[in-house]
Amino acid sequence: MTPIIGAVVAGVIRWVGAELQRVFGPAVGAVRCRQWYRFWLGPAASLMVIALGCAYRTPAGHAFIEAYAITRPGEDWSTVAPRLPLSMFAPAALLPFWFAIVQVGVVYGLAQAILGWRRTVAVAVIGHVLATYSAHLWILLGRPLGVGHRYDSFGDAGPSVAVVALVAYLGLVRGAGWLVGALVAYDITEVAIFNGLSQREHLVGVVVGALCGGAERLAARIRRDPSGGPLSVTTSGEVLLQAPAGDHNLR
Repeated sequence: MTPIIGAVVAGVIRWVGAELQRVFGPAVGAVRCRQWYRFWLGPAASLMVIALGCAYRTPAGHAFIEAYAITRPGEDWSTVAPRLPLSMFAPAALLPFWFAIVQVGVVYGLAQAILGWRRTVAVAVIGHVLATYSAHLWILLGRPLGVGHRYDSFGDAGPSVAVVALVAYLGLVRGAGWLVGALVAYDITEVAIFNGLSQREHLVGVVVGALCGGAERLAARIRRDPSGGPLSVTTSGEVLLQAPAGDHNLR
């Protein structure tokens, strides 16, 4: 390896390490301090996915989940609403069962350790609900922007929309905009390749999570300094305003 390539590789490794620390620092700190109670939301979400997935494989459970946990774009909005809570953990046709368990366990757990359980649940619910209802609009739009009525009876995206909304939100509030950019690029690529409804719902989830994170940063800026100043993020996930040089009164 030449010195130039070695320097580039070392720089990339340092950058990756710094960015991972920026985003996941509070979660790492919780692990080091053995504060396992800060991660309970991850196992709880995984257990919900396991319970609904196993129930779906039984005749009675299958009927229950079809009636109360799986939403479809062709259904009336008032019919979809009572199914939304369980639909966050319901089986999805294009999502492997094991991957659904892992992704909700990891992302919900990390998000809780960084954001707290209230913000984690709020962002997950908002992202999931808006993406689910967006399916109706994608169908009404039709091709080429939308998908058309052949998806009326297609089951919605399941647990993954809330997951990508949380990751995008984390990227914004932790000052890692590259993470949001990577998610958007990935989902746009998915839409271009598969051109389906689930991919569009994922994209909506990312956008909603990013908008929530951006709104929080803007609100923090306005609360702390209406004139506007640079923001920083604490290890606990709190968005703070950095004081200008020589000014020690802002906190």
